[in-house]
This record gives sequence, structure tokens and C-alpha cells, in this order.
Amino acid sequence: MKSEKLRVETPPYFLLSLCLLLTTYCLLLTTGCGGHKKQVKLGAEEIFRTSKQYFDKKKYGKAINGFKKVIFEHPGSHWTEQAQYYLAKSCFLSKDYINAEMEYDFFIRSFPESRFTDDAYFELALSYYKESPPYYLDQSLLKKAYEKFETFEFKYPDSKWQPEAEKYKQKCIDRFVKKELATAKLYIKLGRPKPAIIYLEDILNKYPENSFKEEIEELLSSLNR
Repeated sequence: MKSEKLRVETPPYFLLSLCLLLTTYCLLLTTGCGGHKKQVKLGAEEIFRTSKQYFDKKKYGKAINGFKKVIFEHPGSHWTEQAQYYLAKSCFLSKDYINAEMEYDFFIRSFPESRFTDDAYFELALSYYKESPPYYLDQSLLKKAYEKFETFEFKYPDSKWQPEAEKYKQKCIDRFVKKELATAKLYIKLGRPKPAIIYLEDILNKYPENSFKEEIEELLSSLNR
């Protein structure tokens, strides 16, 4: 009897299992053992430029996250200085004045010789101005803004922001005057002219140049008759 050749058939499920095993192995090679894609750490310049694009498009939330990555992941980078400035400015433009003040202050102390320092100092003063409440409330933030504008004018006499700083100083003065003038008018309404006169004269002594000068002089003239 002729010997028959032994014929071994490979079960279909075995081929399927082998394919799945090979696929899984290939995925592990490309994604790593944890099954997650390997994170490619971007360079400081690439992160900064992407963040600046978000900034230019007024997407300040994404810009802030990106600038923070440059600062914390690449602290010694050439791009850290610009990232810190634009981080502060992103906070300012998104009206987060408290964080803007902190970030501007950190920038000024960290990069005193930067080409952005006068911009940062002016915008720091402007942050305090923007954050300050209406004239009839506490004006300590407005006082801080006025002091910062004064310091700015002294430290950066050649800055392009000098005219703007002078304009905002005047706005601060007018807010101070408006508050005291309101108090003087209240005394007049209550029929107490003497304290009203004291307030009005004090305004003119402290703030000789203010937008309410004519009105104050007229009130004084009528009270002194």
C-alpha cells in the first residue's frame, strides 16, 4: 500500500490570531509599550511662534498656555523673554488685570534691559488704572496707577508712551477731584457751606490743573458771597 503524504491544514482561527498578534506588535513599536503615542517635545521657538499666532488672532487663552510652556519647559531659552512679555500682555488684553500686573512686574524685574521694558511698565500702570473702581469707591488702585505713570515718565523719558502716560495721569487727577467735588457738593446740599469751602479750596491747592477747575471756582464764588 502506498504511503499517503500527511497533509496538515492550518485552522482559519489560527491565521486570524496570528494577524492580530502582528498588528498589535506593530502598534507597540510605533506607540510605545503603554499604548499611548509618544509625545514629541517641541522646541521653544516652535511653541513661541504658535502661541504668537494665537495672540495675533486674539485667542488669548491658547496664547497664555503656549507662552507658559515656553517659560516653564525652556527657562533658559532665547525665547523666554518674549514669551514672558506676551504672557503678561495676553492677560492684559483679556482683561485679567490682576494676573497682568503680576506677570508685568515679574518681566520688569527679570528683564530690566529688554526692548519691551518700557512697554511693560506703561502697561503695568495701565493695568492698575483699568482695574480701579468708579470714583465714588476706594481709590487706592488709582493712586497706585498714578504713581506708576509718574515713575514711568521718570524712568523712560524717551519712550513713545510718554504722551499717553501724561494723558492717563490727568485722568487719574480728574477722578481724584471728582470724588472730592462730590463730597463738597454733598455738604452744600446739606446746607453746610463751611466744610464745602474747605473741600473746594483743598482741591485747587492739591490739583491746580484739573478738568473741573472752572466749576469749582464758580462754586467757591457763590459760597463766599
